[in-house]
Amino acid sequence: MEETFSYWMRTNLKDAYSGLITQDIDFAFIFKENKGLFFLEEKNSIYARVGPAQKIIFKLFNDYLEVNSNFKGTYILYATDREESKNNLIGLIEKLKENRITKPHYEIENDILKKLWDCKGIPPKTKTERERSHYRGSIIKEILDGDIKNNFSFIEKIHWIFVNYCSGNFIFIEELINNSYINIIREEFLLAIDTIFREAKDSNAINPKSKAKYKYLGYYQLKFSRTNPDNSSEIYLNEKIISKEKLKKVLNLNDDSIRNFR
Repeated sequence: MEETFSYWMRTNLKDAYSGLITQDIDFAFIFKENKGLFFLEEKNSIYARVGPAQKIIFKLFNDYLEVNSNFKGTYILYATDREESKNNLIGLIEKLKENRITKPHYEIENDILKKLWDCKGIPPKTKTERERSHYRGSIIKEILDGDIKNNFSFIEKIHWIFVNYCSGNFIFIEELINNSYINIIREEFLLAIDTIFREAKDSNAINPKSKAKYKYLGYYQLKFSRTNPDNSSEIYLNEKIISKEKLKKVLNLNDDSIRNFR
């Protein structure tokens, strides 16, 4: 039996077919000189697809941060060869620094859009897909050397983004276990991401299916006393103790009650 937060949320929270999308973000890059931001998704096979849930999130980023001229977009890098991947990443960075590239657009195809729930009545089906392994190798992580890092204040992964496309509410989650803690650099990175999304509060971005207006409810630290949440005697959300039942309620994002833990 899987014993991770990833498995727990797939068995205890809403799924993508009933309004809740949960994804990690492979890399967020924040430039030093102008605080420019871009996200990067790494695919380790040329056959890897960008699924509907990822497209919804990538489109959310584009639409929500449209008011921020320093947002450079979300890019996909197919990393199958180390040297080629390094050259492609360096090329992308140079184009972004010189504003020689157009942000990718992530529109949801009509055949996919028709299958998504419109958030009225009962969801059409329940997701039964098994959880993918949380671990995968990263060529990009291996090639992030000094020459590349020197361009940026931060290059970090985001543990989770939760999006309820019926209510429009979305959050970032940092997952912690036992006595783990966030170091200063990691904390500064997460606060920088939080600030960028807070400052876009006047965005008119909406979900393409439900038409719900997106609302950013913040960044949260979620800490379990054990790897398996069901075996955790204590759970903390932003250092405030929370019951499992309450945690389920606030993480489903049907309303903005999670704000009580900010």
